[in-house]
Formats: sequence, C-alpha cells, structure tokens
Amino acid sequence: MEKFSAPEQSLGYHYQIRYSLYLLLRERERTEVYVTLEKLDDVEIGDVDRQDLYQTKFHQKGVANLSDKSVDLWKTIRVWSESIKSETIDLENTLFVLVTTANTSPNSIAFEFTKGKLDFKATQEIVKTLDDISLDSSNKSLEASFNAYNELSSNQKRKLVERIFIKDDSLNFSDLKDKIRKELEFFLRPNQSESAFNDLQGWWYEQCIQHLESQREKISYAELNEKIIEINYKFVDDNLPIDEIIRDAQPNKDEYDTRVFVSQLRLVNVGKNSIGVAIRDYYRASEQRSKWLREKLLNPQEEIRYEKELKDDWKTKFALLEDEYEELDENLCTERCRDFYTAYYVKSHPQIFIRPRVQESFIIRGSCQMLADKKEIGWRPNYLELLD
Repeated sequence: MEKFSAPEQSLGYHYQIRYSLYLLLRERERTEVYVTLEKLDDVEIGDVDRQDLYQTKFHQKGVANLSDKSVDLWKTIRVWSESIKSETIDLENTLFVLVTTANTSPNSIAFEFTKGKLDFKATQEIVKTLDDISLDSSNKSLEASFNAYNELSSNQKRKLVERIFIKDDSLNFSDLKDKIRKELEFFLRPNQSESAFNDLQGWWYEQCIQHLESQREKISYAELNEKIIEINYKFVDDNLPIDEIIRDAQPNKDEYDTRVFVSQLRLVNVGKNSIGVAIRDYYRASEQRSKWLREKLLNPQEEIRYEKELKDDWKTKFALLEDEYEELDENLCTERCRDFYTAYYVKSHPQIFIRPRVQESFIIRGSCQMLADKKEIGWRPNYLELLD
C-alpha cells in the first residue's frame, strides 16, 4: 500500500503552481506562449508550434531515489501514454518532462533521461527495458500504468522515449522563489524583486484558481507580461508599491487602547468610531512604511524628510489655534481643538506625499498619527502637559 503525506500532497499542489509561474516567465522568447494546469498534464507550456508537458513531483527530503520501477516514473508514463493513445496531443511536437525533487538512481532508465536527447541505440534499449518491467512486474498498484504503456505501438513507445526528459533534484520552494526573483530582475532592479515577487505570486494564484475553475481556458505570457509592467509601474522613482493585504487590514483596536496617539484623541473628545479609524490608519501606515524600509524601496532619509514636511504643515495650521488658546475656557478649547482635528485630519488631510504618486489617504493620516504617537504633533496647545 502506498503511503501518502497530506502536507506533502498539499505542498505538491503549491509546488505545481509556483513551478508553472517559473516556466512561463522563462518562455518570453516563444510566440504566443501560454500555460494550462491539470489538462493534458500537471503543467502544459504551449504555443503554435509545440507542447511541453510537465509532471511535477514534490517530495520532502529523505525520499528514495527515482528508479526503473518507481511509482512516480510509471504513473507519469501512464499519463503520457493515455494522452498519446487518445490522440489529444501531437506526439511529433511534444516534449515530456518529469520534474522531481528526488534524485535518479545511478545506472537506471530515469538517470538516462536526465542526460538530454538519446541516440537511436539508447532509445531502443530503454524501450526494451520498459517492456520487460511492464510485463514481468507483479506490482498491482502499477498495473494500470503498465497496461497504458503496453497499449502503445512500438513506434509510439520509441517516440515517447525519445521525447522524455527528467529534471531530477529539482528546485525546492526557496530555490524556485529565487529563480523567479532573478527572472523579474530582467524588468526591475534587484532590490525591488522581493516586493514584486509577492505581488506577482498573489496575482498568479488568482489566475490559476480561475483557470482550474474553468473560468478561463489558459494563462498567456502576454497577460503575465502585462502584470509585470503594472508592477514595474509601482516602482518608478516617484511611486511605491502598496501592499493590498496591509491596505485592507483591520487591526484589533483594543491592542491600541493605551497608545499615546489614542490618548491624544481622547484629550479633544474624539468619538470612539473616529478613534477606530485613526487606529486603522496608524496600523496600515506603520506596517506599509516598515515594509518599504525593510525591502529597501524607501530611503530612510526620505522618511525623515516626509515626517518633517508633515510636522511643518501641522505647525503652520496649529499656530492659529495656539493664538486663540489663552482666550478660551476649557470646554470651548476642547471643542475648538476637536474641530481643528476634524477639519484638517478627518474631513481632509495634508496634501503632502512621501512620493508624488503615493497619494493613499491612509499613508498620510496614519503617518500623522505616528507623529502624534511620538508626541511630535498634537491636537491641543497644552497636549504635552496633559499627556505627562
């Protein structure tokens, strides 16, 4: 009985999706190239001239080597044999590739397939060995695979063997990510590839889900290239990429109850719903700015300059409130201060941007809350005294 690991099976599906992205990225020189999943094979890379069929086999470390009688090898041959028999592929223009994280056993058929194109003699010897295994083996779990293979004609077997290539000891998840990032460096600077990878992978998963749900027939390189251009646009010198997960995040408001910026808002009697919005903006802005710095997309000096401009803008507006302060009683002062905050930081916000095209309001409002949290700005003239 075969042993299946649920986590390994799940990782296998993710591996197939990530590997398909890597394959399509590498095919930028082919005309009208596209990818499909779970149709003719795990992954199909095709264009007007040829089809490349990929079986992907992901295993955790410690798996046995791929041998002549391996389940992975024969189940893959079964898939290919059935496609040939049903004439759903053009055998003359198809390449059959088994991608596996396992190693091939030395002196095995599988090892021979890792060398590239076989000559006539080697092809004939491999066909004979496959014939012998399929007829002599008593492995019941592979009976369907042996039968599918033996339904092929001698000529079909030879052509199949001629077109098989095994990529063993293949890229793991981390290696694949590095390779995809390297491909993205054809379009982006190296320090942008991590953020671009995250954006692209999220988009790719959505396209693959739609494809697997039969909402779309295939995913073309043209579409992939268009997405990369869109991502690239986020990295132009006057822009920065916005992480959609951060932009839509809803933090736990209770965790911020004792923060200084929340205390500042309470000093001027801001309502709980407006405080909730301020907490959301604070969280999103701080997370996004931290990510930009972490990924080296934003220079720390830019951040310092940005906060200085926000603070200067606050000083200009706040001076008017300070001029009135001594003439107001406590209640009226609180009311005017709340009106000040509402007018300049709720109903509107400073038109000051960390880069010209980064105009999301949560970045601006949240950055102002970050300054308030550091007590560098406030919403009433004596805020430092009251906070202390």
